[in-house]
Amino acid sequence: MKKAIITLAVILSGITLLHAQQDAEYSMYMFNGLYINPAYAGSHDVISATALYRHQWAGISGAPRSGSFSIHSPFRRDQYALGGILTFDRVGKPGDNNGVVETYNIYGDFAYRLRFKKGIKLSLGIQAGGMYYKSALNNLTVDQNDVAFLTSTSKFLPNVGFGVYLYGKKFYAGVSVPHILNLGLAGDKIYNAVDRGTVSRMWNHYIFTAGYMTGKDGTKVRFKPSTLVKVVAHAPVSWDITASVLFINRIWLGTTYRLGVMADSKDANGNVVKGNVKGNRLVLLSEFKITPQFRVGYAYDIELDNLKAHNGGSHEIMLGYDFGFDKSKFVTPRYVTYF
Repeated sequence: MKKAIITLAVILSGITLLHAQQDAEYSMYMFNGLYINPAYAGSHDVISATALYRHQWAGISGAPRSGSFSIHSPFRRDQYALGGILTFDRVGKPGDNNGVVETYNIYGDFAYRLRFKKGIKLSLGIQAGGMYYKSALNNLTVDQNDVAFLTSTSKFLPNVGFGVYLYGKKFYAGVSVPHILNLGLAGDKIYNAVDRGTVSRMWNHYIFTAGYMTGKDGTKVRFKPSTLVKVVAHAPVSWDITASVLFINRIWLGTTYRLGVMADSKDANGNVVKGNVKGNRLVLLSEFKITPQFRVGYAYDIELDNLKAHNGGSHEIMLGYDFGFDKSKFVTPRYVTYF
């Protein structure tokens, strides 16, 4: 019975439109910046493709599995850039390969870039596309009859997003809202705060990223601290603190500590419930440049909350390839610049 309760909790945590943290969460987002910010398009200065696959909470039947593929490139006129991204996220039925809840996203990205002195660029990005949502809650076996688990749903929800990305040779900072429209399953309209308690809908995600690279070009060992903050309504603020080391311009090794920052709230009786700051995950990161064009990465998540006793951690794999290789333009330090 205890195992069944844990499994059901995992299933419900992955139903993306019913919870505030709706986007699939990746530990190696720094190697696939287009996933969180459309203004990232073209920042590699070549045609760049990246694929990510994540198996969350290994050992728990039906746990979330996610994947993404992105590609982006500047135009011949360096002022503009285009990109595109495909993603999927699936929460499976315990003991079955069928998905109870599945989401598929497709977005096209456009970035307009401004150059400043000392190689600094300001990129303004927009994206448009949408999400196909499919649920089969009637596949779940529950102890009691509940109308919420007697139906299946499929629907396409269009959306748009925007972002700003400032970067130079040793730093980057970005702000983005990947999806702006608060569309929901009950109808094709934008919902406001009045509906939030009764309607399953999208919530705005506000994301801030920043990083800085220490040391001079050519140094065999360089250090890069970075951070990501994600703010979503009715969910703890997610704060990642990452420390990475670059060896001989080829190998990245790092670790991320993820905090959940809960604000003060009120209970049903109007009493103030004090918020807190709690670490809920430790991530071990790596990326290896096999060739100047081809790179691979791996991340392992260690849960720090009560769920750690019931799973074998989370695994993530990354593959990346850069096309249009030109030694006169394509240089190793660009990895330092944008990650």
